[in-house]
Parts: sequence; structure tokens; C-alpha cells
Amino acid sequence: MDPDLWNIFHDGSIETIVGSVPGIVRLSVAIVYLREMLPGEGTGFKVVLSGCTEFSHAEFDRPSITDLSAIAALEPEILSAESSSPLKITCGTGTLTLQYQTASVYLDSGAPVTMEELGAACNAYWDAWSKRARADS
Repeated sequence: MDPDLWNIFHDGSIETIVGSVPGIVRLSVAIVYLREMLPGEGTGFKVVLSGCTEFSHAEFDRPSITDLSAIAALEPEILSAESSSPLKITCGTGTLTLQYQTASVYLDSGAPVTMEELGAACNAYWDAWSKRARADS
């Protein structure tokens, strides 16, 4: 479980979570600025977590919840992830804790996307953003 995927999804909101733990969990992540850097139209990505044995969310100073629909209702905004086992993802609503074997990523159109493609799109976006910020100052 590499935190790179989740750090690339910085500012993305998890809109849906379906599946079962243990098992396969499917998420939709809305992140328009990153999706616009890749071919076709769309607003986000689909992520499939295989071999998922833990998926929980803990709001600040509250007990963890494991009900996937209740977590999705919070629409957690991804801020950052740290390398750990289980994986900890800091969100605007608290902390997601995940344990899974593999993550597969797809455009919301259904086309698969690699980590290399995601990383290149992310770098291109933030490079352009930096140039605009310097030009505006």
C-alpha cells in the first residue's frame, strides 16, 4: 500500500464507496483538475481496492466508523497519506484507515490509468499552477 496514489488525489473528494470488507471495495473520487489533465471528459476516477481487510474513518475525537455508506456520506476530502500499515489518509473530516492488497485506478469513463500516467498528469498540473502563481505575484 503505497501512499503515492492518495497523495496524487490531494483535494479529491470520495463520493461513493461500495463493496465489502473483507473483499473488494470500489470508490469514486471526484477531482476535476486532475481528471482534466487526462484524455476524454469526466470529473474523477474509480478506484478498486482488492483484498481489502480494513476500511474505517475516524472523525476528530470520535470513534471509528466502518459502515461504507456512512463514510461515503461524509464525502471525505483527501489531503495527504503517510506510509504505514495500515495506510493512514488524512482527510478534511478525519482519518481514513485502509488495509488492502492492490489498488486499480480507472478514469470515470472506465478506461484504466497507470500510476505513471497519474503522476505525470499531477506534475503537469502543479507545474502549470506554479507558473500561474508566479506570474500573478
